[in-house]
Amino acid sequence: MFSSRFDALALTLDELARERPRSNGRFPVDVGEGISLLWSRDFGAGGDLDAAIFASANQKKQRLFGSDVYPIVPLYVTSICSEHCTYCNFRVENRGVAIERLRLNEQELRTETEYLIDQKGFRTIELVYATDPRVRVDAMCRQVDLVKDLLVRRGGGVVGINCEALDEHEYRSLIDAGLDFVVLWQETYDRRRYLEVHPGTTKKTHFEYRMDAFERMIAAGLTRFGMGVLSGLSDWRKDWGMLLEHEQYLSKYYGLTTSILGTPRLRRAAGAAFDDDSHVPTTAQFLAAIALHNLLFPGALPFVSTRENWETCLTMAMGGGSLFTLNCSTIPGGYALGHTGYQFPTETFDAPVFALRLREAGLNPVFLWPIAAEAPQRSLCG
Repeated sequence: MFSSRFDALALTLDELARERPRSNGRFPVDVGEGISLLWSRDFGAGGDLDAAIFASANQKKQRLFGSDVYPIVPLYVTSICSEHCTYCNFRVENRGVAIERLRLNEQELRTETEYLIDQKGFRTIELVYATDPRVRVDAMCRQVDLVKDLLVRRGGGVVGINCEALDEHEYRSLIDAGLDFVVLWQETYDRRRYLEVHPGTTKKTHFEYRMDAFERMIAAGLTRFGMGVLSGLSDWRKDWGMLLEHEQYLSKYYGLTTSILGTPRLRRAAGAAFDDDSHVPTTAQFLAAIALHNLLFPGALPFVSTRENWETCLTMAMGGGSLFTLNCSTIPGGYALGHTGYQFPTETFDAPVFALRLREAGLNPVFLWPIAAEAPQRSLCG
């Protein structure tokens, strides 16, 4: 398990942070050199080094994806949460600041899904869950099956899930129900900060359990998963460096690495307690980190997030090969049902309008992500 190697790798990153090497002027040829570059004084400074990384990364992405981007929409199922994450608006302690506590029933989930498919054109849907004690894996399986059926009846589509880390058999059940991918952000690889911002006794409070979830996904037969960190929760260079180490480990020992790169950047929510923004990367640093990842792992799709403004989103997607969030509500029932509130502040880009703007920017929105054609037969789990 990656967790058994974590402490030794963390010491190496601490040493890099102390040395702060200057770039030697050449591109990284492997992950180790790429990680060292994160601490270069020239990295993320908006100069020649960043421009060269962007140009090379965009060329690699262009060769692989030909400017195609894949629109995706988050569909929140529940905002009822048993977690105490200090940076999140869903935390237990938030008593109604910019939030409605909601749990969609089957008909409400159907209504929201049909609206997003039929009115907005989406064919890739990410089901998002708070840690709701009444929505466990058996319910998630039924919901995955429902959404997948609605997509299949309209020509096909892709269903992913964003929820707490699970056991191997639970991932296997979701795959059997028709799940295509899982995204799970480590939040931060800083163990001390992780435990500080995730108090309590739930599974999410267990640092190593969350970190090793990707190996449980692989053991369950999942080949498409998303990894990432919440940039700004702790030292962003160390977090991105450990993320790259984690991906390299999975590639070496399992022959798989992330299909999706999570790119959330910390934005304070009104009902959150966490207010330390001292580690948030500048936009130039943030974009340089994504470009470096594109250079090292060009097959991974950056998950373009509406936490960012439109221009930043376009820069994140340059060269193609990204999941691109357009319409975005982070509250259950926030589309057709008109509920309000949020997990975190976001923009929203209406798909019929902004698909045209993507084309104007030289990107080609492909609403039916090609992996839909590869989806296996499913069976509903109980």
